[in-house]
Amino acid sequence: MNSLFGYLMIGLVKLLGLIPLAQAQAVGRAIGWALRVRRTRSREVARVNLALCYPDMAPAEREALLADTLAENGMIAAEMGPMWGYAPERTAGLIRNIIGEDVLDEAIADPRGLILLAPHLGNWEIINNYIATKCPITIMYRPAKVPVFNNWMVARRENVGCKLVPTTRAGVKGLFDVLNAGGMIGFLPDQEPKEKSGVFAPFMGIETLTPKLPHEMLKKTGAIGIYGFAKRLPNAEGFDIYFIRAQDDLYDADARVSATSLNRSIEECIGYCPAQYQWTYKRFKRRPEGLKNPYKEAKVP
Repeated sequence: MNSLFGYLMIGLVKLLGLIPLAQAQAVGRAIGWALRVRRTRSREVARVNLALCYPDMAPAEREALLADTLAENGMIAAEMGPMWGYAPERTAGLIRNIIGEDVLDEAIADPRGLILLAPHLGNWEIINNYIATKCPITIMYRPAKVPVFNNWMVARRENVGCKLVPTTRAGVKGLFDVLNAGGMIGFLPDQEPKEKSGVFAPFMGIETLTPKLPHEMLKKTGAIGIYGFAKRLPNAEGFDIYFIRAQDDLYDADARVSATSLNRSIEECIGYCPAQYQWTYKRFKRRPEGLKNPYKEAKVP
């Protein structure tokens, strides 16, 4: 049954890769509408997250942001078709502006190795496609639960020139090897790690379990870090890609200081397009001792 579901997912993504971006995004907005009109897990998780992160926002304004968030999250799902199905030159044609390209070029030229810290904001797939045209990049990913779909997903991402390693001990070793050789890796810095692999640091005013791995890689390899995200433009006009320098305290010897810097820069990125952040993810599930899981308290399905 899992294999059948996997092939159905692949078929759907392939179909979306045959239509223009505007139509794929229309499908995504329909997905967002379906998530909003009933009590779905995505809607309720996003509602909890937005209430935690924007406590001073007027309720009506926050509900409008919730609706926009679900539409944008629907679009990132539907855009897998174009990102994995279009020819590379067609995908490149969707990029309108590169803001901070000098930041990227300087970092690539630096021999110390480079970590691209790309939060779940906008469309992160098009960043992979763009980076692969400039230099090799190795990306850590969390394997999908359906093996058939996972294998196809990895093949599609590697088809554009990226190398993928899983979130395993061997995958982590692979990242260290790339950095020690002066290469470039991509890392999603806003996934909740296991408690032993994280440190609590403020994010949007909330003590948040934050991955220690970026800090460990920077400290042990001497690599540098920059941030990147792709902002979705209105009316299917394409995407603007941003690259932002890391703050000096990202390299601090103290893991909490480094994680605080990491989260502060992610907040800066979110500020460019708040609705395009993945607020549907249970980012605050593990809390410091004595604090309750906010999703359980809200009875999120």
